Amino acid sequence: MLAAGALLRFLLAESVGLGVDESYAVAVARQFSLSYFDHPPLHFWLAGAMAKLAHSESGEVVRFPFVMCFAATTWLTYRLAARFFGEHAGALAALLLNVSAVFSVTSGGWVLPDGPLMLLMLASVTVIADILFDGPVRMLRGSDTFHWAIAGVFAGLAMLSKYHGVFVLAGTFLFLLTSTPHRKWLAHPGPYLGSLIAFVMFSPVILWNRDHGWTSFVFQSGRAAGRGGIHLDTMLASLGGQAVYVLPWIWVPLVVVLWNAIREGPRDAGRWFLVCLGIGPIGAFTLIALRGDAGLPHWQAPGYLMLFPILGAAVAARVERGDLLARRWLRWSVWSFLVIVTILATQTANGWMERVAPSLFAQGDPTTDMISWRELRPTLDAKNMLSHGEFLAAASWIQAGESALGVGPDVPTVCLCADPHHFYYTNDDRTFLGRDAVFVKKIKPNDDVVGTFAPYFESFELADTLEIHRGGAVAMRVGIYRARGFKKLFPTSQPR
Repeated sequence: MLAAGALLRFLLAESVGLGVDESYAVAVARQFSLSYFDHPPLHFWLAGAMAKLAHSESGEVVRFPFVMCFAATTWLTYRLAARFFGEHAGALAALLLNVSAVFSVTSGGWVLPDGPLMLLMLASVTVIADILFDGPVRMLRGSDTFHWAIAGVFAGLAMLSKYHGVFVLAGTFLFLLTSTPHRKWLAHPGPYLGSLIAFVMFSPVILWNRDHGWTSFVFQSGRAAGRGGIHLDTMLASLGGQAVYVLPWIWVPLVVVLWNAIREGPRDAGRWFLVCLGIGPIGAFTLIALRGDAGLPHWQAPGYLMLFPILGAAVAARVERGDLLARRWLRWSVWSFLVIVTILATQTANGWMERVAPSLFAQGDPTTDMISWRELRPTLDAKNMLSHGEFLAAASWIQAGESALGVGPDVPTVCLCADPHHFYYTNDDRTFLGRDAVFVKKIKPNDDVVGTFAPYFESFELADTLEIHRGGAVAMRVGIYRARGFKKLFPTSQPR
């Protein structure tokens, strides 16, 4: 399973371009930073290091460590489920994780913080399970205090991946508080040592934010603020998004086993341990949606990750009883996942669905976000538009990432927008005043590019239009502008 899954993801990495978040991550990772505007630094560090080692920013290169992270995540899912519920449950838990869309496709191989997060959360949880449940085989040798320290290292690395990593600590303390046989550990120095180590490892994020107006904390907390009041519609939208991302036929059984484990409570210590770890992300981000903003459906995913061992145990029990419905459901889950991935991958690669069923994309085609802008550099070179030290400018952090990746690391990029994200810190736009730029922007109907951006330059004019093709057809058009004499900074509220 590990080899087959890794091979599938390598094939996808080679055939499907980087998404907008991935392009942005690779572009800003060119410059090392203790932390970054959007997220803690680990996935940026991985992408940047891989690109430098390989001297390439191709999809298969920068995605390589993330594919390997998911292979290790699959193994740890198997090991954790097997510890509590047996080998059969472990195998099924790992299989089901691999046929759930948000885990297997996006978190499983894309340049996103979720891949390292999942691996490191499970690594920490596996070590903690070795301590609390004193199994016959431990992942590491040493004293309990040493094991708590190692768990803290993994938890700290998870927090360096994404802020969700803190739920490992919160879930563990919730379990220790609510499970009577395990409450004795609250009098042991180990859990506190592990937590201290985790926060010490998280210190680069704190130091960077201290020096930049706590901007990342403000940004992420602002995404959870909502509109205020109670909004059942947004919570239902959030639940619907979670179901779609996990896949409905897997999400519903996950919710069922979660509910059954909650009803059973601490009497079943293994299941309760996993529930305590999973309920935090699921509950917190679903309740936040009540404030009027559904958020992003993958925010709850680290919580569902902890439930796959319980689901594997439930399915294994039914299969061992000869339940034909469970066997058919398993086959359906595997084949439907493969069909969905094949449809989406081929559509992303050549856009065939737009020709077969154009009405499906009347409101736009989201798969165009994964089309590379690598045709941009040859076009600019052919017109000698970078021959006098021009910098690259774009109108949003998304298009700045795509165009920076298309042009290459030797051209500095500035984002002229109110929300430049980490591009605001990779290059100080004040140092480019007086210089000429190449301005690029994806062409949209009724978009007055010259009227919007001409005030920031001495002169600003359309020089060319780049047509980016997919499957023999034009997928998008990008306007290329000569912008001479950068004279005024674009206003933004981001702290320097």
